[in-house]
Amino acid sequence: MDITLLFLTVFIAGTLFLVGSKIERHFIFFLIRTKHFINLIDKLASISPMLWKFLADFAIVLSFSGLGAAYLSRYRKFGRNLDAILLLIGLAAIILWWQGLPFFLFSLVVLAIGIKSLSSIKNPNADFLVTTTLTSVIWLSMTHWFVAVLEGMFGLIVIIFAPLIENAFAITSGESTIPGVSPVILIPFKIAGEWCFPIPGMDICIPVFYGLIALILLLIVHEFAHGILARVHKLKLRSTGLLTLGIIPIGAFVEPDEEEFQRSESLIKTRVLSMGSFANLVLGIVTFFLFLYIALPSAMIVAESHVPYIDVNSRIETIDNAPAVVDEFNTYLFTNKLWTIDKKSIEGKDNINITTDRGTFLLRVEDAKKIKMRTQPQFRYNYQICGINIFQILTGILFWTFFFNINIALINLLPIPPFDGGKMLIELISIFDIGKATVRRVISVVILLGLLILLVNAFPLINMLTEYIGDLIGCYCSFFPI
Repeated sequence: MDITLLFLTVFIAGTLFLVGSKIERHFIFFLIRTKHFINLIDKLASISPMLWKFLADFAIVLSFSGLGAAYLSRYRKFGRNLDAILLLIGLAAIILWWQGLPFFLFSLVVLAIGIKSLSSIKNPNADFLVTTTLTSVIWLSMTHWFVAVLEGMFGLIVIIFAPLIENAFAITSGESTIPGVSPVILIPFKIAGEWCFPIPGMDICIPVFYGLIALILLLIVHEFAHGILARVHKLKLRSTGLLTLGIIPIGAFVEPDEEEFQRSESLIKTRVLSMGSFANLVLGIVTFFLFLYIALPSAMIVAESHVPYIDVNSRIETIDNAPAVVDEFNTYLFTNKLWTIDKKSIEGKDNINITTDRGTFLLRVEDAKKIKMRTQPQFRYNYQICGINIFQILTGILFWTFFFNINIALINLLPIPPFDGGKMLIELISIFDIGKATVRRVISVVILLGLLILLVNAFPLINMLTEYIGDLIGCYCSFFPI
């Protein structure tokens, strides 16, 4: 049976079952509530409440950098978490710009004196300035100085919007037709022989098995993190559960008592909101490094060849004496992509040597360009059960868990309600002692700018959809001429 038909059959049958149950429903969206996990959340919250509060404060500064530090400065009377966070950021900056042991020791002394002074004066402006400086120093090693300074001031939202703004200019100028944002289509399609969830407009297709596991892990970690911080602050949890589209899980929730949550202090609300994305970032980083440790650069296998002696399914070992491999990241991100020989590596040449597992051959560059290759993943370890390499499955799970968690964590920090980043921004703006009307105006401007950037980045998708509808209308008219 075709797997798409099977998927639709199971989806419809499962959805009809949910419709007939007493589960809360909004069209084909369902809220499946339970209280079974509340005891587990309570146990996790009781392990070390002080540690959870520190992690939440760290998440606030990580998310909003200088602005987050200025916000926490108002709450220095509740503890010294901000001092410890500034020490960690300062140490990272000093180590990143290592200039020898004397420099390290001198910088460490200056940092300690500075943090002690900040703790004494309790000035949000000073905390903002110092955190902005230290964070900008870290980012200067990775990006343009202007972006680094903005990141130091406003946090990860700059890292989110900077490439989107750049891509928006490329789209409006006609230099790019690639969307900057695109949804995952949670319906399996068979692409290049593999069932996966496609991302329209991008050469990315998420294998169904790995995608579902990664999505479930993401939802559990995100919502448990919210729930743990809520219980650390003694907020009641009414239920936990899943949000589903039919029978497909598309979200999870830990439901606090909303009235109690809204009445709680601003710091408590911000801590609870911050932990979801932070937990996803941590899981994403951990799984990424585990993936890099287990996975090795992939071998190149001939997929299509119209060249004598270069047989399909032969393994290409070197191209002009350079190893023929694709890095681990691109292997898994572009699962079904067919690769060609890098034009830069053969520029200006008439002939090149290609070595396969069947010999070395001298080819004209024009012929070599016609060869198409697929990747064959390789692993540091090989352990098979029933002919299945366990580490092949593990690397797939690790990569897509990283992919989902990093992307969702950043998206969730967008300063646009109903994302957590939008709700946090409302709380953070309160440090400026401005009226509610001004807060609403600031939030409205941020939302409009954010939506405009997202809309421009989605414009290629709109063009694709328009062309697709036009093709359908054309097919209809050809069968049923007017």
